[in-house]
Amino acid sequence: MKTFVQLILLILWTPFLQLTAQDEVMNYKDLQSYLPTSINGYEAGEPGGSTMNMQNMSFSSADIEFTNANGDNIRITLVDYSAAISMYQAATAMWNAGMSFEDDESVAKSVKWDENIMGWEEYRKMDKEANLSLGIGNRFFLSIQADNQNNIDFVKSIAKSMALNELSAQ
Repeated sequence: MKTFVQLILLILWTPFLQLTAQDEVMNYKDLQSYLPTSINGYEAGEPGGSTMNMQNMSFSSADIEFTNANGDNIRITLVDYSAAISMYQAATAMWNAGMSFEDDESVAKSVKWDENIMGWEEYRKMDKEANLSLGIGNRFFLSIQADNQNNIDFVKSIAKSMALNELSAQ
């Protein structure tokens, strides 16, 4: 359901974005091949996803959820959005500014892995929830959320195990 909400938000943003042409989005089945199939200590659910096309816009989404014996979850969503370049212009401005934030409840900061992979990491101290959102190659968006974490490190290690550089070359 969370993936559906994220996709609806992308649709609602569209009127405020200048659409930029790109190749067709990757089919959700192809996106699924970039998702991890296993995470140590967690059982994988069935991957999901969808591809939608309409005038001047298309997107695909692939997702998977992992659960451990304690009932803790990891949710991974990968989106390919046809207006991504316009969407990233606003987001990357914030990411490139090196923005960071901390209070008693959370710590968050922009992250830059290389010229083609950057984003935002957030750790909610009270909830022990780690979130990583990455823009990849000015086209793809990756979201990894994990319950019951002591910091953001485990979530970052999941992202680093994925073929993100291959995606950024698409």
